[in-house]
Amino acid sequence: MPTSKTLHYDVIIVGAGINGCAVAYYLSQAGLNVALVDKTGIASGGSGAAGAFISPKFHKQGPLKELMDVAYDEAMTFYSTVLASQTLLKPLLHMSQNNDEEPVYLEQSAVVEARSACEKLAEGIDFYVLDVQAPIYSKDKWHYEHLQSSHLVLTIGAYPKILPIDYVGLRGIWGHRIDITTSSDVPHIFHHFVSISPTIKEGIVAIGATHDVHYSPFDSDATYDIESGRAFLLDNASKILKLNNINILRDYTGLRSGSNDYMPMLGSLVDANATLALHPHLQHGKAIDPKEFVYYPNLIMINGSGGYGFVLAPYLAKRLKEYLVDGIPLDKMISPSRYFPRWAKRKKD
Repeated sequence: MPTSKTLHYDVIIVGAGINGCAVAYYLSQAGLNVALVDKTGIASGGSGAAGAFISPKFHKQGPLKELMDVAYDEAMTFYSTVLASQTLLKPLLHMSQNNDEEPVYLEQSAVVEARSACEKLAEGIDFYVLDVQAPIYSKDKWHYEHLQSSHLVLTIGAYPKILPIDYVGLRGIWGHRIDITTSSDVPHIFHHFVSISPTIKEGIVAIGATHDVHYSPFDSDATYDIESGRAFLLDNASKILKLNNINILRDYTGLRSGSNDYMPMLGSLVDANATLALHPHLQHGKAIDPKEFVYYPNLIMINGSGGYGFVLAPYLAKRLKEYLVDGIPLDKMISPSRYFPRWAKRKKD
């Protein structure tokens, strides 16, 4: 949508994966004027390669499990109503990788057609193919090229940062999914070494995993080995279910984003240089209230969902809508600023 005229929005969302598209949906439904921006296209990165399984986090009690239980319930309602045509409801059998825990069977879980779900959520939203670099905040507005907004939301996953926020603890996880046909019956979703699932496309089965924590298209000169990735998926699938007469239809690959402490991120971003200039003692380990950090104005990040991106996206997007529209504070536990004090202490002048 090229133009030289400045276009004004309430919110610009950078990143058109499941997080960005879910935010665009919730905010537009609330009456905000929203622009969605991505440098390549909707669901063209990690979200497009996701298996998009809607399942809870099994075992390991704690804050993350509690959050995931709420997110899972919201996600099941969201996908089965808002995206019913892109969602297949099926039972799920989950087995631990080390076989050290009892299998868990859920009567109802789901798998979502990743790309078409994102496209559906983005319907009616102004979408721009732009490689956003260093947006500028001036006169109470965020600016980039011909776009201007009151708020900026970053949902760019593990892809290169567009602002100096090096303290944010992210790890890229390379994901690979294949769609196949097989003469074997796949009656429900299997989670074990990899995930195997029927899909909304009759006769097509998906096999996927976030299996490579070492490869990144941004940190390596090597090209990802598709054949090796396929072999990994098929070998591990054979340990779960015997699949006969396999025909590989298509590969999907992309970089997913996990946080260093496994909790998702939703919240404002610290202006590191301004904060250290105001509080240089942070580099000596002195703790201060996060309220005293200097934050970028009207800037929010959603990130770090790892392999649970499609489960967490409706939950995080709804919380952001409640914050921007209804004035409900965000959960401090998942604020990206939680990483700043340790980074500041370790940073060298």
